[in-house]
Amino acid sequence: MMRVLRRIMRCRLIAILLIAALLAACGSNGAPGTSSAPTIEANSSSVGPLLLWHGWSGSERQALGRLVEQYNRQQRDGRIVLQAVPLASFAAELRTAVAAGSGPHLILIPNTWIGPLAEAGVMLPLDDLILSQETNTLLPVALAGARLRDAAGTQRLYGVPIRFDTIALYYNTANLTQPPADTATMIAVGRGLSDPEAQPPIWGLALNLSYDNTIGYLYAFDGRVFDDDGRVALGREGRAGAEQWLAWLTQLHNDPRILARSDSSILVDRELKDGRAIMTFDWAHQIGVYRELWGDQLGLAPLPRLSETGQMPRPYVRTDVLAINSLVGANERDAAVRFLRFMIGEEAQAALLQSDMQPASRTLALTGDSPQIAAAQVFRAQAEQGLPMPNANTRAFVEQEIRRMQRQALLGLATPADAVAEADRRLRERLEPAP
Repeated sequence: MMRVLRRIMRCRLIAILLIAALLAACGSNGAPGTSSAPTIEANSSSVGPLLLWHGWSGSERQALGRLVEQYNRQQRDGRIVLQAVPLASFAAELRTAVAAGSGPHLILIPNTWIGPLAEAGVMLPLDDLILSQETNTLLPVALAGARLRDAAGTQRLYGVPIRFDTIALYYNTANLTQPPADTATMIAVGRGLSDPEAQPPIWGLALNLSYDNTIGYLYAFDGRVFDDDGRVALGREGRAGAEQWLAWLTQLHNDPRILARSDSSILVDRELKDGRAIMTFDWAHQIGVYRELWGDQLGLAPLPRLSETGQMPRPYVRTDVLAINSLVGANERDAAVRFLRFMIGEEAQAALLQSDMQPASRTLALTGDSPQIAAAQVFRAQAEQGLPMPNANTRAFVEQEIRRMQRQALLGLATPADAVAEADRRLRERLEPAP
């Protein structure tokens, strides 16, 4: 009997020690309610899960989830765990986490965020990690949007672009069998198809005259905001083109047979979605809206050539890039690079295309007769004419000043010449202060 009792007591003691060890381990993992972002650990022989923050939603989020599942089935370690983060708080939360020595291993962000995040030391430069033969498979304009000039003047690659977005001409083929080849034809056809006196009115051409939608035509007029060395050129070599661009926008804005607004994009969107407009400019990511609106009668084409100069517009090309946390250790870094390679590979890029996203690959074959292929051919052709969406940390200020210049001219608050001169002065005061 005593032997049995001693055995029971020994088992209880072992159990108590095990429970104490477990409680100690739990206490070392942090208090409840702390961030789910992992602390970036020192190198180890194996790699645990890699956390990827993203701001995609809806069908895009589902497509990304499918790709991650496919990738994880091929991996024994370094598997990807997705965490959706609201875009409104994404950048701030990321900077806070990295400053505290943690954060996600990978981030999927718009290329316009690169400047501020690179300045904060959040992202790892990828120049020595991604081979040139790999980046050569990507559209040059998308790749340019992922690069940023450092303090020494060297262009550094801070992310790998996986998809792009740009502007094109959308039109209803029930009313227009062929897209207009130039802007004079577009305006004439748009005016001819309009009936502003009808109840409700019909618009042959409805345009949101926003900065992003129309900046491509500034360059078609030979206008410039900066020169090749990054100095403000708006009021110097870019002055004549900028003034002509503003005058052209003002004519569109004041034409009673064209719905062209800069101060009320909601009105333009409403008329389009209610089926009362036939042509417009819009972004690639909106194609689902127009496919639902016009069905098989959806027409797509690159933006028309500018009649005044004979030049093609150069709209902005926005990209979503995958970047790596600057704090990751060597093993985590290598595992993250493997995922980057997967996402720019042909299989993943083709899957993005099938989900109505425009792949950053320029080598992906666009053959077949599916609606996705037909749209991708147009958007790729447009992107090849475009300019990378600016990503420097001064981007928001520059955009604000160009918008202010537009608004002054369109509302008649200043002549195009005065609006350009004022914008040029403000840009120089901020970006090129006198010594």
